[in-house]
Amino acid sequence: MKNIFRVDGSREIGMGHIVRCLALADELKDNKPLLEILFLTKYEEGREIIGKKGYETILTRDDEASQIRTLADKETLLITDFLDTDSAYISQIKGTPNIKVLSIDNNTRLKRIDADILINASVFDEGEVKVIGLTKYYLGPKYVILRKEFGLARKERKEIKDNVGTILVMSGGADFAGESLILNSIKALEKINEGVGIHLIIGPAFPYANELNELLSKTTKHFDVSFNPPNLIEIMKNADMAITAAGITLYELAALGIPSIAIPQVTPETSHQQDIANAFEKYGACVNLGKFPSNELIYEKTMSLMEDKSLRKQLSDNGKALVDGNGLKRVLGIIFGVVKQQNEA
Repeated sequence: MKNIFRVDGSREIGMGHIVRCLALADELKDNKPLLEILFLTKYEEGREIIGKKGYETILTRDDEASQIRTLADKETLLITDFLDTDSAYISQIKGTPNIKVLSIDNNTRLKRIDADILINASVFDEGEVKVIGLTKYYLGPKYVILRKEFGLARKERKEIKDNVGTILVMSGGADFAGESLILNSIKALEKINEGVGIHLIIGPAFPYANELNELLSKTTKHFDVSFNPPNLIEIMKNADMAITAAGITLYELAALGIPSIAIPQVTPETSHQQDIANAFEKYGACVNLGKFPSNELIYEKTMSLMEDKSLRKQLSDNGKALVDGNGLKRVLGIIFGVVKQQNEA
């Protein structure tokens, strides 16, 4: 059987789609070594990241549906991961008898899509499983796909210390909303006590390297900086709190029990981050500053959370309850169910 991943991922819309699909592809390969896996993307930067993991990657053509039909084998599972899935696009492909379609959607509103299965971790209040027409929907953070390391790491008891020693600042794979989360956080946190370490995580598609270097050269406070670190999960789980975008990094931090301040990175293409931050706030799993907060507000809320151990403990517990880290395992089971059906057909 062949698995084709059609995945978004760019400086403009973030890299969460690629992170998710690579985690899924790795697990599929571990469980089914003979499985053929192919990635399709229209973004060159995404292709570079996927290629480094050793997967064959093809840039899409204008006639994508025809391209996918040509690439498909007798039994093919197409896994799409889009910011906002185009129902007409899925319907075009779904008409091909030998292709089953599993769509990972990131829109925060439930909508009808003509896939066999739809996974959406960003719809919080519609129940966990629905059947609409011929499509089975799996909804909510129970189905968020995180690397298996997060499922293992969350089992370690997270200690909430009396005093914050390390603050993690991360914006995901990119930093794309015009008002850079990383750069603004440096400006906002310059006044933080020198005894508190601040660790900046710079993603692979970060577009402001020159501005970052210039800003760091002028500040009197020391900031630790890691560029796309291979030991990211170790850095994350050892942090006492975090300032983060409201994409997949917010889910990752919640799974680890890291109390977080969310600054959604909102553009016309990524308005879903605002909805995700609102939902996490509703469930008591983050402090939500909203889009484009002032540097003064970032500083004030950071200081407030540093000084409130009980709130940090509450955010940690609620985050772990909301995101249990087993979404990858659940989605893998769903895929193997599709494979079994194809084999029996």
